[in-house]
Amino acid sequence: MILHRIQFKKKLTGLLVATLLSGVALYTIGSGQAATPPQEDPPVDFAAASVEYDEINQKVTALGDVEIIQDGRIVKADRVVYDLKTEVVSAEGNVAVLEKNGDVHFVEKADLAQAMKNGYVKKLQSVLADGSRFTADEGHREDGVRTIMDNATYTPCEPCKANPDKPPSWQIRADKVIHDNEEHSITYRNATLEVAGTPVAYVPYFSHPDGTIKQKSGFLPPIFNASSNLGFSATPQYYWGIDETQDATFGVRAFVEELPMFLGEYRKRFNDAELEISGGLAYSDRTDSSGGEYEYVDEELRGHFFGKGLWDINEKWRAGFDAAMASDDQYMRQFDITSDDVLENKLYLERFDDRNYATLRAFSFQDLRISDRAADQPNVLPEAIVSFLGKPGDTLGGRWSLDASALGLTRDGSGQDVLRGSATAGWERKDILDIGLVNVVSASIRGDAYNVPKRDEDLLGSGDGDSSSTRFYPVLHNVTSYPMVNNFSDEAQVVFEPIVSFTAVSDVKNNTDIPNEDSQDVQLDANNLFEPNRFPGLDRVDDSSHVTYGARTGIHGAEGSLAEVFLGQSYRLDDEDNPFPAGSGLDSQTSNYVGEVRAIYLDRLNLNYRFELSSDDFSSQRHELDASTVIDRFTLSGSYFFARSLEGTDLTTSREQLYGSLAYDFSDEWRSTLSGRYDLSEEDQGLRNAGLLLEYLGQCYTVSASAVRNFTFESTGDAGTEVMLRVGLKNLGEFGSGS
Repeated sequence: MILHRIQFKKKLTGLLVATLLSGVALYTIGSGQAATPPQEDPPVDFAAASVEYDEINQKVTALGDVEIIQDGRIVKADRVVYDLKTEVVSAEGNVAVLEKNGDVHFVEKADLAQAMKNGYVKKLQSVLADGSRFTADEGHREDGVRTIMDNATYTPCEPCKANPDKPPSWQIRADKVIHDNEEHSITYRNATLEVAGTPVAYVPYFSHPDGTIKQKSGFLPPIFNASSNLGFSATPQYYWGIDETQDATFGVRAFVEELPMFLGEYRKRFNDAELEISGGLAYSDRTDSSGGEYEYVDEELRGHFFGKGLWDINEKWRAGFDAAMASDDQYMRQFDITSDDVLENKLYLERFDDRNYATLRAFSFQDLRISDRAADQPNVLPEAIVSFLGKPGDTLGGRWSLDASALGLTRDGSGQDVLRGSATAGWERKDILDIGLVNVVSASIRGDAYNVPKRDEDLLGSGDGDSSSTRFYPVLHNVTSYPMVNNFSDEAQVVFEPIVSFTAVSDVKNNTDIPNEDSQDVQLDANNLFEPNRFPGLDRVDDSSHVTYGARTGIHGAEGSLAEVFLGQSYRLDDEDNPFPAGSGLDSQTSNYVGEVRAIYLDRLNLNYRFELSSDDFSSQRHELDASTVIDRFTLSGSYFFARSLEGTDLTTSREQLYGSLAYDFSDEWRSTLSGRYDLSEEDQGLRNAGLLLEYLGQCYTVSASAVRNFTFESTGDAGTEVMLRVGLKNLGEFGSGS
């Protein structure tokens, strides 16, 4: 064996080595290797059983276990010949190239000429770093730009370990595969998709990026959809890579029974900002529903628009917007765009400064639900919020806080407008005594000012057309708890924590001249039981001093497992003029009992049960359950909701609903899921929706088939069935049906 450190005879051996090292790799698909040799060739290690120089024929021949190493790339061959006259390098006999990135290429023979601009390889087989494999009977290099491979195959699937000669799960076979380095594309001529060796699809022409660039313009795989409402549809799309900072996607959703729908999306990245907009246009009819009556609306232009933008002005300031609009209430659900009931539009400016925060924002809403009060949705123009927070322990052993806000609500037409200003100054201190007692004391005073330019007498009662009100709301709040822990075993401990709080407020009655915009939906639960003000907003206040008490106990185990129970209640010292609505749990002097049960066991069980019981007879008022468990190959999850009827309100019947999902893993790759939602209400009992999903998650492809049956749509009450099929092929993309 002769070992040469190649730093001599550059004209001969060095050129041979550099040409051979770089040339064979040019026949790879998407290997990501540079096609041009470096400006300065790094040193080359060269080994062979013998090296012969034929001065007469001007040839250098390396024989026997030839191995060439340069810059992390390795070439092996039985025989390598360099013709100095023609500058052609030939390698044959077990030729193998090992790339720096892990790609491995095998050829029977390789001839490379004209500084690698032209060449030929025979029987090429490659295994790329990501596991992808391709073969070609022959390969030709043209002008240093295009590589043409004949009778080529490509697959990202790993071979069967038990039978490596078995056809892969899928592969593409083509008469010709053309790799264009300038266009960064791979084109297939007369391509056939084979599944387990069986041809299933044929295309005369197919092209995709070669993986060496981040974006490439071209057609995307089409999306197919079938539903009982819209029938069958197909959506071909075109992706336009404008430049490195922006792109656009255009599509046409073609229906069998409807006129086509046009879709578009544009995305742009700036140095300190980003923008994304999308939308669609359709020309179709619809059926509107109002008050139980259906009305046919003839064909007209309909559409939607989504937008999102963010601008990082500097380290402390940022601005942005979110936009969502639809031409009518039916459009979004009819064309499977979104199932949201209310579309929100937001414009905002924010400042972050250590513990302080400020924002100025505006909102508008589009209610897609069929309701007589849909027009009551206000526009928030504008809302300003500032929040300041002091250092811990800096003020009387605690920390101070200051919050202020200004709000303007406007409604279209003759709706009620509201202007509100509010400011709150507060202080809080937490102490942990030597005996383990935990005490948190806080004090705050809030001032509110309201102006109602257009008074709604149905909401506020008779009075002047323009009314103004002010309110001051001082609060002193103290929460004391005594957590006690006992080691149950080496891996578990029992915790018992009684909690009591007292909230003192001045005699501030809720002024009926103040409209209630943000405090209508109040519900007592374990999370807000010990809050000084149980209303979620500012328009209503907890206007009576009250005592709250409860206890939490449970077992805490290793690795985060726990079983925990909480139960609590609140008592108002003054029962006159109770501001809380029926069904809130706080509408009597003694509140209802609220509790929570939580259980977590490793990653096999997760349970959260929240309940509300009557303070008079412990009768059920509200139940909410969310649970999931994994048992061997089964995954079971579900939720349950119950809320009793409320006399004197629109909720004259109990609301009760059950949702369940059962998944079974047949193997590591196959999974099926069955789900359903059932309405248990007395007057409207029945199945609301059901679904079946079958999934295969393989090494090189995924398949999912699903069927969903909706028995009602909120807008129209119509039923619908949708069937979806999706197939994902590794490195090529996803094909299938779906909304």
